[in-house]
Amino acid sequence: VRVGVVDQIVPDEDFSCESPIKPCDDDPDQALCKHRDAVDVYQMDAIYAVGPVFARHVGHRMYRGEYYAMQSDAHVTFTKGWDVDIIDQQESTGDEMAV
Repeated sequence: VRVGVVDQIVPDEDFSCESPIKPCDDDPDQALCKHRDAVDVYQMDAIYAVGPVFARHVGHRMYRGEYYAMQSDAHVTFTKGWDVDIIDQQESTGDEMAV
C-alpha cells in the first residue's frame, strides 16, 4: 500500500503529516516511521486552500500507476482489513473495471 497525503495546514498551529510526533529513533513503531517509504506528502498552507477540489486534484496527481487506487477525505475512519475487503468485493464482480 502506498499513501499520498495532501496536507492543508496552518503553519505554527497544526501538526504536519510529514513528521512523526517523536523522532523515529525514540519510537520506531509510529506509523510514519514504519511506513515512511510508502507515504508521500504534499503540504500546503491552508490559507491557499480554495475548497476540496484542488486538494483532490493534487491527490489525483500523486497516482503512480498502482493497480488499485482510492481517494478519500480526512474525516473517513477505516476499519481493520478495509483494504482486503474492498479488493475482495471488487474482484467478486468479475469485472476489473467495476466501481
